[in-house]
Amino acid sequence: MKREDIIIVLVKPESPGNIGAVARAMKTSGLSRLRLVNPCDTDHADMRKMAHRSRDIVEQAGHFGHLREAIADCHLVIATTMRKRHNPVPRLTQEQCAQTVFRLEDGHKAALVFGNERNGLSNEELSLCGLHSTIPIATQNPALNLAQSVMLYAHALYRYNQEIAENTYALYPATQEQVEHLFDHLEQAIAATRFVPRDSLPEFLARFRRLLGRAIPEERDLQLLHKIIQI
Repeated sequence: MKREDIIIVLVKPESPGNIGAVARAMKTSGLSRLRLVNPCDTDHADMRKMAHRSRDIVEQAGHFGHLREAIADCHLVIATTMRKRHNPVPRLTQEQCAQTVFRLEDGHKAALVFGNERNGLSNEELSLCGLHSTIPIATQNPALNLAQSVMLYAHALYRYNQEIAENTYALYPATQEQVEHLFDHLEQAIAATRFVPRDSLPEFLARFRRLLGRAIPEERDLQLLHKIIQI
């Protein structure tokens, strides 16, 4: 896994200064790829002030209208969140995130997704991410701001890459777009067979998403699941 294949995704960031500070945190940790989903104004004095020789990361950032589009070509997607959900999924620390990311083989993309400053990621946005991560902190108030959170993850990635990444087993996971295609196939199959889950269909699919997210499936795993669905 190469650091240039690690992507930081900011969803609806509200402060130009925070975007600049995120770019600065990324550059100091050797990261360069930033994607922005419905951001505030990025050509702003506060962004330029906080970026401090890292403006190129913001200027070269990809812009997207929806998180689904921003992560479609990614093979591993990790949401960062403090939100407690009704059906919780296992949460990685930033160190565990680094270990997982650097198990990917070269040429595969990993995305770390951060919500906006006020509300974080919505439940819908969290459901699009296979894994979730939370930074262990002593108290919820005051919380870490956006740039501080990115810095902790970026530095964990840098340290792990420097120390032990060469000794890890490589993964070849499917892209998020391929995962979404599997869910489309599953929904069509359920409709065709008139299968009625004990829970609601959305809840059934959500539980399946959590299962698949923890597995980090490879493309051949999805091919097997497609064949099972066709039976």
